[in-house]
Amino acid sequence: MTREQVILDHMQSADKPDLCMALANHWSYTGIGWQLGLESCAASIRDSLAMADYDPGVKTCLNLDALAYELIARHYPDIAERLRQYVRAGRVEIIGGSYGQPMGSMISGESSVRQLVVGQETIRKAVGRRVSTFLEEEEFSHPQVPQLAVQAGYRFASLAQCDTWGKHGSPRMDLNLFHWRGVDGTTILTTPINGLVFHPPVVTPDIDWLWSDAGRERLRQLRQLGMPLAIKWTEFGWETLGGQAVNKFDPAKFRELSSHFNVRYTTLTEYIEAYGGEARETVSLSMNDFEKLLPWGVGGDQLRRFGRDVEAVLLAAERFEAIAHLLGLPTAKLARLDEAWKKLLIAQSHDVSLCEYSRNGGGVMQPLDPIFDTHGLTWGSIGFQHMDEAKALGSQTLNCSLHLISKAVNNATDRRDAWAVTTFNPCGFARDALAQTGKVYMGKRMCRNLRIRDARGRVVRSQLLSHERDAAGNLIHANVAFCAKRLPSVGYDTYYMESDGKAAKATPTDLCVDETNLTIENAHVVLALDPVTGAIARLADRRTGRLLIDGAAHAAPRFTGRPNPAYRSGGSSPDAYDSSTSTAEIVWIERGPLRATVRACHVLQAIRFETFITVCADSPAVEVRTRVFCDLPPRTEPQLGGDRINAWQYPLEITEGYWLRWTLGFTPQAVIRDYPFGVEATPKDAIEALSFVDFVGTDHGLLLMHGGTQYFKREGDRTVANLIVREWESPYTGDYGWPRAADYRYVLLPHGADFSNGDRLRAVAAFDQPPICRVDEPHAGRLPARQSFVAVQGDGALLSSFRRRRGRSLELRVVECAGEKTRARVRVRLPVHTIQPTDFLGTPTQEAVPLGEKQQVSLRAWEIKTFRLGEKQGRRS
Repeated sequence: MTREQVILDHMQSADKPDLCMALANHWSYTGIGWQLGLESCAASIRDSLAMADYDPGVKTCLNLDALAYELIARHYPDIAERLRQYVRAGRVEIIGGSYGQPMGSMISGESSVRQLVVGQETIRKAVGRRVSTFLEEEEFSHPQVPQLAVQAGYRFASLAQCDTWGKHGSPRMDLNLFHWRGVDGTTILTTPINGLVFHPPVVTPDIDWLWSDAGRERLRQLRQLGMPLAIKWTEFGWETLGGQAVNKFDPAKFRELSSHFNVRYTTLTEYIEAYGGEARETVSLSMNDFEKLLPWGVGGDQLRRFGRDVEAVLLAAERFEAIAHLLGLPTAKLARLDEAWKKLLIAQSHDVSLCEYSRNGGGVMQPLDPIFDTHGLTWGSIGFQHMDEAKALGSQTLNCSLHLISKAVNNATDRRDAWAVTTFNPCGFARDALAQTGKVYMGKRMCRNLRIRDARGRVVRSQLLSHERDAAGNLIHANVAFCAKRLPSVGYDTYYMESDGKAAKATPTDLCVDETNLTIENAHVVLALDPVTGAIARLADRRTGRLLIDGAAHAAPRFTGRPNPAYRSGGSSPDAYDSSTSTAEIVWIERGPLRATVRACHVLQAIRFETFITVCADSPAVEVRTRVFCDLPPRTEPQLGGDRINAWQYPLEITEGYWLRWTLGFTPQAVIRDYPFGVEATPKDAIEALSFVDFVGTDHGLLLMHGGTQYFKREGDRTVANLIVREWESPYTGDYGWPRAADYRYVLLPHGADFSNGDRLRAVAAFDQPPICRVDEPHAGRLPARQSFVAVQGDGALLSSFRRRRGRSLELRVVECAGEKTRARVRVRLPVHTIQPTDFLGTPTQEAVPLGEKQQVSLRAWEIKTFRLGEKQGRRS
């Protein structure tokens, strides 16, 4: 039988295909598009449309970042119009739809929401419709994805991601389709990883495997369950369609496939619509079910560290901008915050993380006259630029809003030498905190000492931090720390800073410092430092008497790792680093009465490692700031390099890199970590933790919060290693990429047996969101001296966002975090009068009801619930 006869026979029996086939094209403007230009995105879309015209009419699922479609619509209107036509005809489908194509389990839950919402709205404007099926080629898979996808307007999902440069870790299933049930109970029809996902030329075999004996056997197995779907990933944009230099894409393989099988070429949505009824199984996946390998430690995790800081600014800016607006104050334009979020979402791109030090991936150069010239900068550098711009835009809005609110507060006082210190709390719960005034210039005030009073006139414990005096001993400027008690949720309290004519003397607190014996104590903890290394030799919880950190063998944190001898050809380098064998220079930076800080600095060969360990009065928390200055990169994994770019080609365990090691004083009974909008205990030795790891004992525990270093390894019963620097650029490009200077922050928080998930996540929120002080001359105003505007009450419920959206709409989002059904109380003391549940896109899911003083909100376990608040019309007060 000739090939033409085979095809004719298949066409005549088209209602009974042997399998369905979808071509999926992954590209992005962020990252690789910075190198090859927006022109590569235009070429990627052109080639996708060309495949739809190719005999046998291969439908393409287009997976670009939403930013790319936005820019194509602006700079290539002809291509954008053709894309709209092909999408309307069902010949091409857009999948994925996130704005910046992040590594989904490495960003926060709220960032995940914004990635999908901004992406969906951007694509709707550029292409004319929202995305129906959620599938990103890069890692975006965890137990909350079903809920995130459904609430962001997706109908279907897929776990058929690729393992390029890492591993998404979704479990392989012997299924064609299944109902994926998220941790909150949301289900979404999903296609799995099942052996029919291809990503040639080097990630997997090509589709010619399908007509091998192994391929035919796999198809036979899956046909017993219904209609199989094969997905072939490609990357149009490197070169012209069919080019063999980089992508090695051969369109003729589809014709050959059609000569072996009766193939129905479909989009993902078309396939699931047609065969979704065959799904019989409902599958729940915990975070432990995923075996991931992601770019932890690359760039010293400084992108993730800074990204956390930027997101905190944007969330605070949104909250107080909405408050200022509802108070009738002249706020900044919302477009500024929208642009700031887009900048952050771009910087969260997988390419910025995976290829932080890349500038010329694949050896392909950008066009001679690009539309946007990125000047050959590394992708990480461009990502940092976007985050800088996001933080600047957010800070402008935040500072403007706080200034307007503080000016409206009635903080008039009889003390002529006093400053009013309006202290804002961005968190959605009341809390105690150590606040700082920031640098305040004294001007004409002649004062040698300062004190803090609360709004009732009571003296508050305080400590002079950085300051400068003139020749007469008067203060020129000063930053004062003080104890702020029960700061109102998403609100403020008023304090006063005034001259204290008395001689400076220590304010009595529970903080006790012994410089000789290198110990710091308060009512909660006892901390002893090693006299040689300056690290923590002993940390004990006074309430339980438990030893939490035991430095008998090695004080913590202990810096270790092996430098790469290949970096300095002919130069010398040590075999390994270990700060426990080094003698540190130990200096007391602060001695109380509110805060005591010790700095320990190790100068090793080509490395400087220093820690700042801080204990505050009346707080169980111990803060550890670490800085590493490294002239030598760490060794790379021996399996990296050449064409080995996939996780299945080397072990999941990360062994090389620079690490901080912590030795516990007890054997944990459980280890608990978080992921986006979720918390879960894990039995694994390799632990990915979004913002914390909690080591839980019998009646005690130690919560370790970090600023972005998400990869931990358990080594034996009591030692945990945290990866801080990893270098993997050199095996592929020959360029070495690692941070010469990197900054890390941790907080160790002892706790008892009743410590809940809500306690953990509130501690993280406080870690990310310090109080913000505005120092002004006292004045009259219409607002009280103390005010909470928004609060979410209930141990299992947390505020995720409160913001103003376009069209006089306010959005409030809460999350259940205890893993059980609950009723939370939402209190909004602003001129709003109705509350209405919506999805993430703002589409109502129930009728609006009047907003009560303490509105009861029911939440399923792990549910994310969004509300539209109706603003009262007329005069605001």
